[in-house]
Amino acid sequence: MINKRILLGFLVLTIVFVGGTVFSAERSELRFPIDVAGFSEQDLSEIEIFVNGRVVQTDVNPVIRDGRLLIPLRPVFSALGAEVHWFEDVRTIAMMDKERGIRIIVQLENKIAFGNKKHWEFDQHPILHGNRTLVKPEVIALGYEVEVDWNKDTKELRINTN
Repeated sequence: MINKRILLGFLVLTIVFVGGTVFSAERSELRFPIDVAGFSEQDLSEIEIFVNGRVVQTDVNPVIRDGRLLIPLRPVFSALGAEVHWFEDVRTIAMMDKERGIRIIVQLENKIAFGNKKHWEFDQHPILHGNRTLVKPEVIALGYEVEVDWNKDTKELRINTN
């Protein structure tokens, strides 16, 4: 059973940071073909993440959960220019890019992400790994409305705001 305090805290954060109500939010869904079939731990350690052509340094490797690639949230959002805030009591992360007017909220163990008066339901929730939050690249693609390209052969994930 979901703790009512956690759910209430997540709802309050959503309203505060997203600037609208959850109930009137537009719903979008995305199926994202990031093929990581057959990847080993060694392959995961070789994945490079680029934001606008620059390598993003991470202190944990991407992981695969239920066949889905998950990448470290904070370094990618920071490279995009967002502030990242962690709220321990509700296990929630809020990203704000004041320059672009973008706000995105995700919660551990919750498959729904909120951003800019929209919400998206994913088939894999954010996880905590090595004391870091990892998300599907789709969270970045939808929340920032940016292009995300995956090259399985070169093990490169490229995020471009242009």
